[in-house]
Formats: sequence, structure tokens, C-alpha cells
Amino acid sequence: MERIYLDNAATTPLDPVVLDAMMPYLTSQFGNPSSIYSYGRESRLAIENA
Repeated sequence: MERIYLDNAATTPLDPVVLDAMMPYLTSQFGNPSSIYSYGRESRLAIENA
């Protein structure tokens, strides 16, 4: 029998393309997008271009 995931209110499967795009920000490129320093500005730019 094929399994179907129906609990999207709890979480949803992550698209591999999205995971690839997010990996730098989860592993090495940290910065508060609300801050004024360079790491934060880079994070804000990434969000705006997403």
C-alpha cells in the first residue's frame, strides 16, 4: 500500500532545491538580517532575492 503524508499542519516535506539554497545559511553564512553589519546585510539581501 502506498503511504500518503497528510499532516501538513505539523510540517511539510522540504524540496531538495530549497534545501540546497538554504544550506549555506544553515552551516556557514550566519547573520541577522535586521542588523546593519555586513553579515546581516548579506542575509537581508539573500532574503529579498529569494
